[in-house]
Amino acid sequence: MNTTENLAPNLAPKSIKNQLLDSKKLKLKYLSLYKKNKDLISSLNYAKVIQNGVLPKERHFKKLFKDYFILYESQSYVSGDFYWIGEVNNHHVFAVGDCTGHGVPGALLTMLAQSFLNYIILGKQMHNPSEILKEFDKKFIETFSNDDEGTFHNDWIDIALCCFDKEKNTLHFAGAKRKILIVSNNQSYLYAGSNYPIGGWQLEKNRTFDLHTIEIQPNDIVYLGSDGFQDQIGGEKYKKFGSKNLHKLLTQISSLSSEEQKTQLKTTFENWKSSSEQLDDVCIMGIRF
Repeated sequence: MNTTENLAPNLAPKSIKNQLLDSKKLKLKYLSLYKKNKDLISSLNYAKVIQNGVLPKERHFKKLFKDYFILYESQSYVSGDFYWIGEVNNHHVFAVGDCTGHGVPGALLTMLAQSFLNYIILGKQMHNPSEILKEFDKKFIETFSNDDEGTFHNDWIDIALCCFDKEKNTLHFAGAKRKILIVSNNQSYLYAGSNYPIGGWQLEKNRTFDLHTIEIQPNDIVYLGSDGFQDQIGGEKYKKFGSKNLHKLLTQISSLSSEEQKTQLKTTFENWKSSSEQLDDVCIMGIRF
C-alpha cells in the first residue's frame, strides 16, 4: 500500500486552508499598518499647521520692517528651525534659531524656544541680545536638568539674535554658534556669535554671549539663518554648498527686491539639491533697513 498517496488528499485541503488564513492575517496587518500610517501623517500635517500658526505672520513683519523675506523649507512635515520677531521699547528684535535635529523633536524645541523668547523679551522687556541669550541659556538648562535623577539631556539651540535701535540707527547682535551677514554698499561684513549654543554640554562656567554693535546705513541689509542651506549636499561633485558660496550669493543678490532674493535662493537651493534628498531644515531671513 502507498502511504504517501493516501495522505496526499488529506494534506492538500489543510495546506490551502492555512494559506488562506495566513493571507487573511497578512491583509489585516496591512490594513492596521495603513491606518496607523494614515493617522500618523494626519497628525504630522496638523502639527505643521500648529507650528506655522505660532510663527510670525506677514502683518507682523510689515509693522516692523520696510523690506524683508523669509525662506523657510522644512526637511520633513515639521521643522527644527524657527524665526521670531518682536518690538520692545522702540527696539525691533528679530532672530533665527536652529534646534537639535529636525522632525517632531526639533519642532517641539522650536515651540519651547519661542515661548522663552516671548517671556524674556516681551514679558521681561529685555532688548540687549547678549543679556537675552544669557537668560535664554539659563532657562533652557533649567528645563532639561533633572535634580532628582542627576541627569541632563544634551539638547541645544543655535541662534542669531539682533536688536535694531531705530533712534540711533544701530544694530546690536549676539549669537550662539550662528553668524550674521550685513551687506552695505555692495560690501559684505560677517559677524560671528559665541562658539557655544544655548543649552548643550555646559563646559563653560558663567557663559556670556559677545555683543556686537554695528552702525546701520539706509538700505543696508542683514541676513540670519540656520545651517541647512550651506550644508545641503549636491552639485556636480556631490558636496556641501558651503558657507562661502552662500555669503557670496547673498552679496550678489542683495540689491534685488526681497521677493526676488527669496526666489533666487529657492531656485539655487533646488538646482543644487537636484534629485538628492533634503538633509536638513532651511531658514534664511533677510531684513533691509
